Amino acid sequence: MRAFGRTWPASCSLVVGRSEPTPRAGASVPPERALAPPGRRAGGSLTAAAWVGVALAPLVCIWVFRAEILYHSADLASNALSLAAVGVLLVLLALRAILPRLLSARRVLLIYAAVAGTVGICTMGMVQFLITTLAAPFWFASPSNRWQEFLPLIPAWAAPRSPEVVRGFFLGRSSLYAPGVWRAWLTPALAWGAFLAALLAAQYCLAHLFYPRWARQERLAFPVVQVPLALVNAGASGRGALLAGAGIALAVQGLNTVHHAVPAVPGLRVLPVEFGSTLPEPWNAVGTLWYSFYPCIIGLSALVPTNILFSCVFFFLLTKGENVAAQVWGLRQVGPAGAGFPYGGEQAQGAVLALVLVIVWSARASLRASLRRPTDRAAWAVLALATAALCGFGLALGMRPVSVGLLFGLFLLFMLGCAWLRAAVGPVWNPGNDVAWWVRGVAAGGLTPADGVGLAYLRWFSFGDWRAHGLPTYADMMRLSEAAGIPRRRLAGVLAAGSLLGILASLWVALDVYYRYGAATALTDPWRTYQGRLAFENLRSQMDGVAPAPDLPQWEAAAFGLLAVLLLQGANNRLLWWPWHPAGFVMAQTGSLEWFWCPMAIAGVAKALILRAGGMRLYHRALPFFVGLILGDYALSVALALVGAALRLPMYKPFPI
Repeated sequence: MRAFGRTWPASCSLVVGRSEPTPRAGASVPPERALAPPGRRAGGSLTAAAWVGVALAPLVCIWVFRAEILYHSADLASNALSLAAVGVLLVLLALRAILPRLLSARRVLLIYAAVAGTVGICTMGMVQFLITTLAAPFWFASPSNRWQEFLPLIPAWAAPRSPEVVRGFFLGRSSLYAPGVWRAWLTPALAWGAFLAALLAAQYCLAHLFYPRWARQERLAFPVVQVPLALVNAGASGRGALLAGAGIALAVQGLNTVHHAVPAVPGLRVLPVEFGSTLPEPWNAVGTLWYSFYPCIIGLSALVPTNILFSCVFFFLLTKGENVAAQVWGLRQVGPAGAGFPYGGEQAQGAVLALVLVIVWSARASLRASLRRPTDRAAWAVLALATAALCGFGLALGMRPVSVGLLFGLFLLFMLGCAWLRAAVGPVWNPGNDVAWWVRGVAAGGLTPADGVGLAYLRWFSFGDWRAHGLPTYADMMRLSEAAGIPRRRLAGVLAAGSLLGILASLWVALDVYYRYGAATALTDPWRTYQGRLAFENLRSQMDGVAPAPDLPQWEAAAFGLLAVLLLQGANNRLLWWPWHPAGFVMAQTGSLEWFWCPMAIAGVAKALILRAGGMRLYHRALPFFVGLILGDYALSVALALVGAALRLPMYKPFPI
């Protein structure tokens, strides 16, 4: 079994399956060549930038948490191309225009990498879901939901359980700094902080081990990385197109901002609109179907290989067609676990597993070679220690060894698939799937109460909302550092220090905000609190048999998803004329394209027309325009987040909702 692509010349992107060169950010020379450092001089010159990046990391985490929770800003840190990190980049570029000698391209990119690689710690899927999960069972337990049965199974070190401490967390108007409060949280915060550090360390090591294969043998496009490289390395020849794209995005979203504040002013809606339910029968069986016109998604998708774009759109529409066909043929019914035919979520489980199997198998030679390199042996050792720490944590929560091994082993493997898709497709949200589905289905003897409580307490990072997880971002930052000539050790040191500070800052600001304003009040965002509660609502349903372990039809659907990816991969490798890429099938099944398929289709058509009209030369000239669409959309989003924080008011969200 080979990788997802064929062996092409060095200038071609293997993931495409065709001879389509990797985008070069609109420059006359590739960014990696333009930013290459002169010998060893760059190493010492990056010291001050490294310190700045490490110092900024926790500060940005604090700002993002407060903006998202208190002021309901756009999601600043949960996108593949982080709004917060791009905001920092734009400030640095403005300072660079004033002080060009002080802020070189490499220094700017190192500071950007420090922020982009750590800001996800404070947001959804990480600390925002973790902190509300810890206290949820003690606050929401009631005679009707019978959560009291779970409380004795929660270790004393895992969460505070004093009624006064828990009440202050959810109702606010209290203080984290009261002796009884901070002492109650000290042990849980340190324990979960260590867990976060181990989780991120394991992901960084996997990125370190697999990145050479993805970058040099498969030559994946890394679309997300092209944006900061293009902005830092923008030449005069492409500046007009970049400004034109930014101007269009700013004009459209600026008008929508005014419309949001003054509804009498007409707007040009680019946010998602659901229309599937309005279709006539039987087409309304398609389920939810949205269209949107995000400028930033159109711009980012234009950096993705064309056949992958069309594959994503094709398979997304095909999955919707499955629902209609099931309705017409009388096969659409609700299954015993709440998921009916055609079992799209279960197909996704098998598809992601197949993707991971191909990724690991295709990298076997590279992995064997890494065992002979001292630096890679260190990565293997840290990976083993971090994984052992994670497993030890699961055992300390009371879970059985088989459940612990399945949960963390599959999570890290599935994160590899998520990172590969990020490098190949550049989805603005990392695709994910619920790892506990496999634990409930495979663990011998069924789900014990201790297993269930452990899975509920670990749901915050494993249930599929992987938008802020580290491994995909780490692979991107390795590509960025290689293109900019930043030494890998320097990058690793900055990310390690920034992550430790970011963990401490994120846990602190979360507790500080909730004790001031309350996690269950109207002053804070309810979605994060709901996610903490949902972990134990799901557990109750599982223990009561309302949501049992996967049964035969669901396993068959998973097997179909696995087989489909393997067959698509084989066809993509062996048939030159084959148009459909397996990455598109996986993306469609994981639900990552619900809001984004339409702008991806627009970008695919535009890119195909450009390539037909003028080939790669015209495409390279058009690239700054597409980067400008991203720039304008993101610049306005960050500006509105800052204004909202200053005025303490919710503002229009250009992205994502």
